[in-house]
Amino acid sequence: MADRKRAVRVVGLAVVLLFAVFWIGATIWFFGDENPDLLDDREWVDRAEERCAEARSALERLPGARDAVDLDDRADQIEASTGVLADMTADLAATPPAGDDDRELVGLWLGSWDVYLGDRLAHAEALRAGEDRQFRVTVDPERGDGVDALLDAFAGRNRMPSCGDPLDIG
Repeated sequence: MADRKRAVRVVGLAVVLLFAVFWIGATIWFFGDENPDLLDDREWVDRAEERCAEARSALERLPGARDAVDLDDRADQIEASTGVLADMTADLAATPPAGDDDRELVGLWLGSWDVYLGDRLAHAEALRAGEDRQFRVTVDPERGDGVDALLDAFAGRNRMPSCGDPLDIG
């Protein structure tokens, strides 16, 4: 009886190990290192990260939305910081990367930024209307993620940490 239990455990462990090896192998061999969101124009990535870092620095110099004295003040602060981000995205759009695939990817990413900036302005408008609510972002119906997560994912994959959601709205 003990031998039978031991054999079942060994077979069970072997199945689990084979399953793990299969998925690790499938991930490495099938998907490889290539990420479809990875930009080939690394010089553009470096310039984008530099521009985004400048915008982050400008945001740090503005009064924080969390420090607002009332809803109108908070809306003013959100609108000011959104202006900084809008200038940043306009600059990035004005100097697209080389290559059709990279331009398409950056165009989609900047489209997500447009939606996110619209969400910020809608939040400021709601605050001005007296609605003290949590900041809400648009959810991408295809992916089920908030547009802020899409910004962060693309920025992270391309090693542009300053180009993600600034997290400046509480």
